[in-house]
Amino acid sequence: MDVSVLDRLPAPVRAELDRRQAALPAMAALVEADDDEPVLLAGSYATGEWNPTSDLDLLVLTKRHRSRRTPGTTNHPSILGDSFDGQVGDLPVNVEYVSAERLHDLAQVLESAAGDGGTVDLPNLQGLEIRLVQRMHSGIALSGTGELDRLRAGLDLDAVRSAATALAFVGTLSLMEDSTVLASPTRELMCRGAAESLLMSAVNAFGPLTHDGKHLLTRAARISELPQVPRLFSQIETLLFADRLPHEEALGLVLDLAEDLYRSFTDPRCPSRALPMLDPLVPAWAWTGRAWSAPGHGRGETGRPFLRKSA
Repeated sequence: MDVSVLDRLPAPVRAELDRRQAALPAMAALVEADDDEPVLLAGSYATGEWNPTSDLDLLVLTKRHRSRRTPGTTNHPSILGDSFDGQVGDLPVNVEYVSAERLHDLAQVLESAAGDGGTVDLPNLQGLEIRLVQRMHSGIALSGTGELDRLRAGLDLDAVRSAATALAFVGTLSLMEDSTVLASPTRELMCRGAAESLLMSAVNAFGPLTHDGKHLLTRAARISELPQVPRLFSQIETLLFADRLPHEEALGLVLDLAEDLYRSFTDPRCPSRALPMLDPLVPAWAWTGRAWSAPGHGRGETGRPFLRKSA
């Protein structure tokens, strides 16, 4: 890659590279990109959330998949593409290559989420897919802006935020149901996982697309300063340590906050398809004894007393 592409790095990033003695020519030498392939600054350096342990991420949107291992790098292949780790000065650098074909496949999954007959399906997106969409939409274009705009248009951000919100919410209730039949210490592990999933759902609903725990707490803290957000954001520490509470208390806490969050999904700040994606799953939550209704959404279930799962 021509080193001039890196001249478009934001000034704060350039300053950090100078501090880390990361020379631009050495960084450019790690990247193999054709002139017509978009290159993005991605990850925490693109969002301004980097810390001393962060690597600098570059994403190359390729016309075709091919091995691009440069000397001194290690490869981490995946179904979406190859990811290479290298070192420039005092800075770890990751270069990821994703083909237009994979982006097209993902766009088709998102398009099919509209479903038939007015229904909205819940795409079963995994971490790498959510991460890719997050990097595509938050990344800073260093080259190929026109092609990048075209590719971004095919990746419906609202659909992905809706899916990330809904999938994490479903995971919360699934783990809490497990906690009603499993013995300690697995029960406590399920409670802790459920608490993190609920926070992940809330951050995706009210904040930026988030795929893992790295920036979860800092993003949640920023959301907590916004007006009229769910109660969960004022009880983050209590929620995340729910596994230390007696189980009945932990169960009540998580379900209370989950019910409050569910009602908030009608907020215009939330992705528009989260509730429709959850609708078909509501009957399976009868074990909670909760209503699972949202004002103005037009559906709800009659609450019943809490029933434990049979072992």
